[in-house]
Amino acid sequence: MMIRSFIAIDFPEETRKKLEDIQKKLKHYGPGVRWVKPRSIHLTLKFLGTIDASQVEDIGRAVAQGIRDQSPITLRPAGLGAFPGLRKPRVIWIGMEGEVQRLTGIQARVENALEPLGFVREKRGFRPHLTIGRVKDRRRLQSLVDAMVTLEMEPFNSFDADEIILYKSDLRPTGAIYTKLHRMPLAAPASP
Repeated sequence: MMIRSFIAIDFPEETRKKLEDIQKKLKHYGPGVRWVKPRSIHLTLKFLGTIDASQVEDIGRAVAQGIRDQSPITLRPAGLGAFPGLRKPRVIWIGMEGEVQRLTGIQARVENALEPLGFVREKRGFRPHLTIGRVKDRRRLQSLVDAMVTLEMEPFNSFDADEIILYKSDLRPTGAIYTKLHRMPLAAPASP
């Protein structure tokens, strides 16, 4: 059986609620945006594409081995932006603060662990973010961009990411459904 899959970090429900609040504020300004359901937002480390279900265990083992000496990391969503930029936004996102350098290192370890299994390295540099919306209609975008620039966001609380998850993605007309297939802990003891 073939499945679409990706590797990501999940975060607390409290964070999802704040993301939803930001989306509600921006919805008034962006009628041509498909907003991601808060329960579907995650911090993607690697999109794998379509894999055979028989690969799940091998992927889980390889990534777990690659991150075995990594302890949990502290992260905090912060900052609103767009890809490729605010002049022609296609993806609306919230950035990340905290141990971003360590997160980037962990993402590189995931890439290294998966390369021997035939997964091609991402050519673009890793930019940790949470996608909250995708622009579908470019008309009347200026009011959305203006709102993004002036929106005052209540600060998010930090959270500790203590695992990486291999997800299955089922695309449906109502939006994607994500299922956790394999959990890989960030569990190394902290250095003295």
